[in-house]
Amino acid sequence: MQLRDKIKTEKPLVLNLANSVTPQRVADVVSMLGGSPLVTETSHETDELLAISKALVINIGTITDEQLSTMIKAGIRANELHIPVILDPVAVHMPYRSRCVQQLAESVHFDYIRGNSAEIAWFANEESQATGIDALDDDINVATVKNAAQTTGAIIVQSGPVDVISDGTQTVSIDYNNPALATNVGAGDMLSAVVATFASVADDPFEAAYVAALNMKLAGQNTTALVGDDRPGSYMPAFFDAIYRLQDTDIAEGVMTWH
Repeated sequence: MQLRDKIKTEKPLVLNLANSVTPQRVADVVSMLGGSPLVTETSHETDELLAISKALVINIGTITDEQLSTMIKAGIRANELHIPVILDPVAVHMPYRSRCVQQLAESVHFDYIRGNSAEIAWFANEESQATGIDALDDDINVATVKNAAQTTGAIIVQSGPVDVISDGTQTVSIDYNNPALATNVGAGDMLSAVVATFASVADDPFEAAYVAALNMKLAGQNTTALVGDDRPGSYMPAFFDAIYRLQDTDIAEGVMTWH
C-alpha cells in the first residue's frame, strides 16, 4: 500500500506540541493528509495521549520553561514507545532556544529534525548568515545537511527553495521553489507535521521524509498554478485543497537529485 493510502486507512494520531502561532494550520494539514491531528501545550495528559499516538512533533517556536519540561517528558516517553519524534527547532541559533534544544537533546532522541538552513547549520556546528526564522534563499549546502545528520543521528529535513534531506548516508534534494508558500507563516511548521504523518505509517524512515517534502512541494506548485504568486492571502486555502487532492500516483521521485 502506498503511503497516502496507508495514512487514509490507518488514520494515525499525530501529537503536536505546537507553538501558539500556527496550531490551526498544523492541525489542518495533518487532517488533509488523512491523519488525526491533536495539538496540546499541557503536560497533564501527555502520557495518555502518547499511548494512542503514532508520532510526536516538538515545536519550540513559542517555548517557555514550563513547555520545555513538557517537551522533555513527552520526548522521553515517545522514545520508550518507539514513536517517531520530529523536532522543529525554530530559531535555535538564538541563545535561549539553543539552551532549550541542548536540554532536550540530553534526554530525547530525535528521529527527524526539520528546519531552515540557519537552523540546520546550528546542528552541524556551523555558522549561518541568516537571522530569525528565515534563511537565505541560496543557502542549500548539502554537506552541512549531511554533517548535521551524522552529528545528531537524526534524519535532517532542510526546507527552503530547495529542500535537502539526509540521514548521513543517503542525501537528496528537491528543487520545487514556491515563493508564495514561503510567504505564508507556518509553512515550515506544516512540513514538520507532514513529515510526522508520513513517518507514522512508513516502514522506511528516509522515504517518509522525502515523500513528505515532495507532497508539500507538489501541492505548492499546483496551488501557484491555480492562484498565482501575487495572491498570498488566497494561497493557503487553495494549498489545503491541493494537498488534500494529491494521490500517491502524483508523487514523482524522479524530480529528486541524489547526492
